[in-house]
This record gives sequence, C-alpha cells and structure tokens, in this order.
Amino acid sequence: MLTDPTHRDPLPWLAEILWPDGSTDIELDGPAEPRWWASPSPSDPRILVPATAPAAARAAVRRYHDGFDTRLRLRSLAAEAIVGLGPLAGATLRRYQVAAHHRSEVRSGLLDGIANLLGIDDLVVAASLSVPKSNRKPVLQLLDRSGTCHGWAKVAWNEPTERLVANEAAWLAAEPTPPLSIPRLLHDTEIAGHRVFIASAVPPARLPRRRRTRPPGPDLFLSVAAMGTPELVSIKESLWWRSVESVIEHATPRERLAMQAAVEACYRLRIRTGAWHGDLTPWNLMTAGGRHHLIDWEFAADGVPLGFDLCHFHTQVAAELRGLDAVAALDHSARLSPHGLARIGIEPQNRTAVWQLYLVELLRRLIVLRAEGYPVDGVTFGPAALDRLERAQGAGRSAIAPASSAPSPVSDTGPVAPPPPAPVPAATPEPAPPAGIEPIVVEFDDLLPVDPLAGEVTRAGRPPKVGNPNHGR
Repeated sequence: MLTDPTHRDPLPWLAEILWPDGSTDIELDGPAEPRWWASPSPSDPRILVPATAPAAARAAVRRYHDGFDTRLRLRSLAAEAIVGLGPLAGATLRRYQVAAHHRSEVRSGLLDGIANLLGIDDLVVAASLSVPKSNRKPVLQLLDRSGTCHGWAKVAWNEPTERLVANEAAWLAAEPTPPLSIPRLLHDTEIAGHRVFIASAVPPARLPRRRRTRPPGPDLFLSVAAMGTPELVSIKESLWWRSVESVIEHATPRERLAMQAAVEACYRLRIRTGAWHGDLTPWNLMTAGGRHHLIDWEFAADGVPLGFDLCHFHTQVAAELRGLDAVAALDHSARLSPHGLARIGIEPQNRTAVWQLYLVELLRRLIVLRAEGYPVDGVTFGPAALDRLERAQGAGRSAIAPASSAPSPVSDTGPVAPPPPAPVPAATPEPAPPAGIEPIVVEFDDLLPVDPLAGEVTRAGRPPKVGNPNHGR
C-alpha cells in the first residue's frame, strides 16, 4: 500500500489513490484544464472544490453543521457566490486551481469505478483530505453537474484506514432510534484496489444564531448508546476494558500503573455501558427538522461506559472552538461534565468514575498509536490524561485539578464493531447547564470553508497549519 502521507505532498498521494494505474498526475500548473480549486491553498489542500461545474461547486461549499455560526454561514455564502461565477471564477480563483493531467489512458481509475457503481454518467467529485496524520484518507462528496449530492465515499489506503472504514461501514448498517439519524450505507466494496464505502447524503444543519457549545439533550446520547448492547456491569466485565487490556502491554510503567489504579478504584461499582460514537462534536452534527444527523462513525465502539461521548464533546469544544490546550480543555470538560452526566442518568457515585475512565480511554488511544509505530510526539491529550490520573490518585480525589499547560488535541484509533441495537432506560431531565463558551470571532480570511464532513473544524474557523500533529481526533 501507499506510504504514510503525514509528511508528503498530498496531491501526488491523492493521485496514487484516485488513479492507482499511474496514468494521472495532480498538478498545480500544467496544460490540463483545472479540475478543482484547492482550499485553503494548493500547497495545503484540505478540500478540493469542483472547477468544472458551477452548481456542483456551490453544493460542495454548502456544508453547514452545528459548529457553524452566522459568521461562518456568511463566509460560506460568499464562497458559493464566487465559485458559482462559472468561467469568471477561473480568473478569480486562478491561484487556487489544481489540474488532473492524464499522461496515459486511464485503465483502473477509482472515480470511474464509483461512477459505474452509482450509475452516474456526469459524476463530479469534491475531495476532502483532512490534516496530515496517520489516519488521513480521502473523503469524496459525490455530485452530478446539477449539484445534486448522491452520497459520500471514504477511501482506505493503509491498515489503520482499512480498520476505520470497515468499522464505520458496520455501524452505518445499524438502525438508530429518534432523535438520532445516521447516513445509510449504500455500498461497501473494493474499487481499484481500495476498500471504499459509500454513504447517503445528510441534510445541512439549520442556520444557528451561534455555534453549538452546549451538548445536545440527553435523548441523543441515549440513542447512541442504544445502538449497542446496554448493560449494567462492573468495569472489568465490559468490552471497553478488554480493549484496554489488549494494549496495556505496550504501555509504559507509569501509564500501566495509572490505568490499573483508575479501574481498581471503581471496580466495586456497577457501570452502565453501551455504544459510543467516539467523536460526537458539533462539526459531526447536523441538526435539522427535529433530528440530529450524526456522521463520522469511524471510532464508534460498544461496551463503553455511558457518558464518554458527553465528556468528549466538552473536551473537543474547549480545544477546537475555544482554542484551549489539552490540559485546559480537560479542565473545562471536568467542570461541565458532571452536570451532563447527571442529565443522562449517571448515578452520583459513578460520575467521577466515568470521568476518570474517559481519561483512561484518551491514554489508551495514545498507546495504540505508539504500538502501531506512528509518531506520537505531538499527541498531547494522552500525556495530559496521564497527568490528571496521577494527580487524582496521588491526592486521593477526583481528576478535577489544575495541571501544567500542554498543546492539543489527539488522533484516535481502536474501534469495535456493533452488535444489534437494544433499548436504554430513559433519563430524567434536569435544569439546563450553565451558559457555554461565548462565540469566538471568525476572520473572513479564507476563501472556502474547511470540510466538516471529513471530521475537521478549526480554531476561529481557520484551517490548521500543515504538519500540525496535534490536530485531529
């Protein structure tokens, strides 16, 4: 398979995936007509917008999620207006253009295979590349020239992305209960030597006055949990603990001691478990028509303590929307999570335990990356979680304590495929949580929005710099 794209030029890497027969180059300058416009720039592409069909280009930048506020919506509308200029857009966006140069006849192109599978003669593709990291993969928005979106494709190219794509495909085959809605799995197959799944399109989020910094209501978290097998078990009987045990041999002595101590501290408790999404954040939510459309199920797993998704929501909002470092983001999450855990029905004696076990999960993700040979120098949520666990255990109290500053956030791995869904007991609603973070100012300094459906959101709405190993999940 292809080599790690973390420190590679992403355009040749993408060309190898889309045209594995070596027939085609993706280049910034050349004789070929431009096929895409690159945002934020051709040297740092995160999203490639079609340059050959104005209606498809407008649809490609019309991606509203719950992380959008009015400012981001206005920026997106401005981008729609520019890319919809047709021939005039070519002159306006010349420095953003990217061309596909066919050096020889295409024999086994991935895009042709997808077009044949969907029966679309005029397939137009917008490509999302996310940030450079070990699990970076192309996410393709599948459009026709009229701008109709026929679905989304995720393309695996190495072992970690194969595992993530397979896991998400398995979860998308499940049946959620309202108010949760998920994309339908349309195809899960191999095309041009790559594992590919195609999921249905989801409606964009309604226009919010301000971006969502408070978590959704408890019904959504309970609906996600119900996609697994809800149980009331001791933590060492859970599927999640087995996933920890499977990697603990790769932990350092400090990590192993902290993880085992956290579990031993709550082994007498009965913990409610079920499914978790693994990255339930505003940029993976599209709230519309009374339904929560939740995408990006790569990291979903079953048998996980109920409440992990809520803790992760607060952590990621603090890191990505407020720009806090890893430790400060965990501080923020530690302050807000107990109230949310109460709202979804977590018993008082279990709330601190769930929070500490969530810290163990962050540490587990770091260990998995390291065991698989990926660089972890910039992955700071794991070390921050370790610091918190050690401080809590040393003080004999909960993990809510200040710690030294560290950068942010972390990449994930380690899914578990879903069992058939089962009901979760409803929780009794409590008063609304305290006011969230105030919206931050978004500068109108990028031409096109970073792609939310590839799992990316950026501080102040701006794309992160190339090579930032902290960005991602």
